[in-house]
Amino acid sequence: MTGGLFDGLKFYYNDITLEISESVYGPAEDSLLLAKRIEIEDLAGKRCLDMGCGSGFLAVLMAKRGGAVAAADIDPQAAALTARNARLNNVSVTATVSDLFSSVSGSYDFIAFNPPYLPVEGESRQWSGGPSGRDVIEKFLQHLPQHLAENGKVMMAFSSLTGEKEVKELAEENGFSFSVAERQKVSWEELIVAEIKFGK
Repeated sequence: MTGGLFDGLKFYYNDITLEISESVYGPAEDSLLLAKRIEIEDLAGKRCLDMGCGSGFLAVLMAKRGGAVAAADIDPQAAALTARNARLNNVSVTATVSDLFSSVSGSYDFIAFNPPYLPVEGESRQWSGGPSGRDVIEKFLQHLPQHLAENGKVMMAFSSLTGEKEVKELAEENGFSFSVAERQKVSWEELIVAEIKFGK
C-alpha cells in the first residue's frame, strides 16, 4: 500500500493523523484509491457524506477539503472513532450510527462509499458483501435516490470480484449513470472506484 504510513495504532496521510483500531475498518488500498479521487474534487461548501466511515479517514479528508461532512457507520465503535479522529484533526464531522441511510437525513452533493464488497459469507461485516458481494451495494443504491442531490455524485469502491458489469446494472436500474474513475491491480483482484450520478 502506498500513500499512507502506519505506526502502531496511528495512520499518517499528508497532514492527517488518525487513531486506528483492530476492531474498526481502517485505511487500506481501497480507501487510498477513493482518497485519490477526493483530492481532486472541489468540496468547498458542499454537503458530503462518508458512508460506512470506519475510522473516519475519508470524512476527515473531505472536511480538510472544505466539505460540510456527515459520516455514518453501522458499527457504534466506528462512529465513535470517526468523531475522535475529526477532533484530533481539528475538523468538524457529524458521525452517526446508521445502517446505511436508516438514520441519515437530507441529501448530499458528494458521497464517498467504501462498502463491504467481497463475495464471502460468515465473515466480518467489515468486508463481507454476502454471497455475491453486492448485498450492501444493492441496498445502498436502492435508497440513494432520496439522498443524492440533483447534481451530486458518489464515489464508490468495490472489487472485480464483486462484478463490475453487475454493479453497473444495479446503478442503472436505480436511475444512475455509472463510470469507472479509477482502477488498481492488487494481488488477486482489481480495485475499482466508480462515479455514480443521476441520469444515463
